Amino acid sequence: MTSSKWHIDEPRIIIGYTTNEHLLLDLDHTSLYKVTKLVQLLQYNYPELGNVLVMRSSIEQKEPYTRINRKGIPIERVPKISFHVIFNNSTGYAKCRDIIETMVTLNILPREFRLIRAKRGDMTLRVSPATLSDRVKPAPTPWRTIPSPYNGKQDGMIKQYLAFLYAANNLFKG
Repeated sequence: MTSSKWHIDEPRIIIGYTTNEHLLLDLDHTSLYKVTKLVQLLQYNYPELGNVLVMRSSIEQKEPYTRINRKGIPIERVPKISFHVIFNNSTGYAKCRDIIETMVTLNILPREFRLIRAKRGDMTLRVSPATLSDRVKPAPTPWRTIPSPYNGKQDGMIKQYLAFLYAANNLFKG
């Protein structure tokens, strides 16, 4: 007989912010340095993206762990913090899809990221806590902003994202 690790007061739903207007990236197991450099590179090559909000999306695990890749090969990973990246300007889904395609081609993002975006036609980031089988991942939290030195025009999509994030997280407060 198996025992359940669920607790009655833990949420079992995951709320996500979905858009097809501005670029959202989920960068798992990536250092803040690499996230910052990637954002700066994107801002340089696509100045229309504007400012960026970087969110910490998961807590760093303390122990290395083994993961099976898509070819069935076990890979030992040294955990890093995962981040969400939210761009401030509305650029449209076609431009976001092109940027994602370039990042997949350069092996910055996994191929699955492109496939999921193409199938759904939008981008989604988790904004709520997530109850997993062995732990609860807390809601993403603002980590830092990266202003764009290349584009003065800002559309306010970060403000829209944050409003949704805070509204969603108020659902989970007792």
